[in-house]
Amino acid sequence: MQLPEAESRCKFGAMNGNRTTTWVEGTSADLVADSLALGVKASPRMVTSWVEDGMLANPEPRKTSAHGSDPRVFPPEQRELFTRLLEARERSSLGRIPQRSLIRVVLYLWLIDDTIVLTPQARRAWRTHARATGQTTAVRRSQNVRSIVEQLAHPSATLKQRRAARLVLEEGERTGRIDIDRLTAVLTELYSPWPVQPGMPRIERALPGPFGPVSVQHHIAMWKARQQTIRRLRHEEIDETELDRVRAVYRPMWADYQARRPAMATIGAGEFAAYFAEPDTMEGRAIEAVDAFVGTLAGELGLIEAASHAAETARLRVAR
Repeated sequence: MQLPEAESRCKFGAMNGNRTTTWVEGTSADLVADSLALGVKASPRMVTSWVEDGMLANPEPRKTSAHGSDPRVFPPEQRELFTRLLEARERSSLGRIPQRSLIRVVLYLWLIDDTIVLTPQARRAWRTHARATGQTTAVRRSQNVRSIVEQLAHPSATLKQRRAARLVLEEGERTGRIDIDRLTAVLTELYSPWPVQPGMPRIERALPGPFGPVSVQHHIAMWKARQQTIRRLRHEEIDETELDRVRAVYRPMWADYQARRPAMATIGAGEFAAYFAEPDTMEGRAIEAVDAFVGTLAGELGLIEAASHAAETARLRVAR
């Protein structure tokens, strides 16, 4: 999915064929007319639904007479946003891009720009994104978990150890609840499947990573912290002031990472280059940026530190 570069006074893009479009404010009816002009079926109810989900901002009141108000209007940036999202959705080679992909583009715009998507809209968009996160079919969930297990499993891990890890991970993904002691036990055996010798501490391995060895506790802590962050976003427990504050922290960190990315791809003998490969589509950039913000948010809320402490405490309990 690719969205046009900025060409008009709106920063989101404005090319219509070879003609530059000057966007003006519009009512819900105007947005419906815009969609019909693209050959896309739409309705006022669809526009309202997009507002509720954070795909669009709330329309603004407009009073031009002493006896009542005119229909509310969307500012030019929002009218263009509506059109560009529809164009991107219809352009997909897969048919129609699902809304969960478009909502990430809306959030990406909020992350990089202050004028198109404002924070009240972004807060609703984060709620929609969080509600969609993890909502996959049982088959897809099982496939994802199997992939994670095979990434973490030591070659010596038995089928029984792999199955135990899959069951615990699938339950956590399905319910959103994490039994950290149970998860620590099964993933430790998956990660380090050697029998414990009497009177000897358990030998635990760590997987190589671009910034040093990665322990099983790191994976558990990050999974728990991200799930807690998504739950808070789903229930709109993070207010607009906090979202703005964390975005201000995120932006320079993300810019620094982007600047250092090519050099980081050469760490070691380039064995970790895939970690730092840059997406070549708008959707790919949106997925990456949104995921990175969730991680930053988890850290700023203190959830990673708390989850790391809980994971280490669980490790000590299991070791005993």
